[in-house]
This record gives sequence, C-alpha cells and structure tokens, in this order.
Amino acid sequence: MRLTRVGRMGATGGLIAAALATSIVITPSSASAADSWQCYGKEVRRCATVSWDNTNKTFRAKAKITDVAGGGNYQVKVTNVKLERYPAGKRVTMRTAKDYDGWHSTIDSAATSTVNACKYPHDSYRVVATFSWKKGTASESKTWRPDMSWVGC
Repeated sequence: MRLTRVGRMGATGGLIAAALATSIVITPSSASAADSWQCYGKEVRRCATVSWDNTNKTFRAKAKITDVAGGGNYQVKVTNVKLERYPAGKRVTMRTAKDYDGWHSTIDSAATSTVNACKYPHDSYRVVATFSWKKGTASESKTWRPDMSWVGC
C-alpha cells in the first residue's frame, strides 16, 4: 500500500494522476500515521493535512493554527475541520470536528474521526478547516483547503 498526494488538477485529473503514479508518493512508517502538512501565514501559521494510518488503512483530517513567536501576539482557534471525499467530481463531507473549545494563546488543533479508505479505494480525500485569529477585539478568519488531495488503499 502506498499513500499518494496529488496537486489540485480537479477530482478527475487527481485520480488519473494517482492511477498513473505521476504524483508525489509518501511512504508512511509501518506503525504510525503519515502527515504531510500544508501551511501558510507568517504571523499566524495555518496548517492542514489528511493523515494516513497505514496500520488501520484510515484517513483523518487534521488542522492546526499557531501564533508565531515574534509576530503580532494573536489569540488563535481552528474550527469546523472536515474530511471530504471526492467521488466522480462531487464533494462529500465524511467527517467533521467542530471543535468549539474557544480561543487559545499560542496554538490550537483539531482532528476528525477516521474513515476506512479501503471502503472507497478510488476516491480522493481533502481537508478543509476554518482558522481564526484575533488581537484585542479585532478578529479575522479564513476557511481553507490545501491545494492537494490524498488517495490511499
């Protein structure tokens, strides 16, 4: 089994790329999950991934937000983390972690429950999450999907 990460080429293009093995291949360690975090932001770092557990053949969506040292000293939170499946070019939300535990001074993270990837072996999976940060009473938020999908099993 190998875990394949493909760039955004549309659901069909991503599946074709995975099938032809023209994508980036990540070989997870045999006993643990493999994470390939995609991140952006300078003062507030926002990251998301689809985590593959090779032992159990499952996916889960994960997201984290961090107030970067030396930045603007923001409070942060991540909410509404979703694991999405893309059968035939459609978006289906498989799992959601709402994670409404409030603001954090440095870092917050959330993860969905797992999905058996072998049940849908030809579909690609993506993560989407809402990241929020504030300084004083002014706050910002952004919902983001990394520009990649994962195919496994």
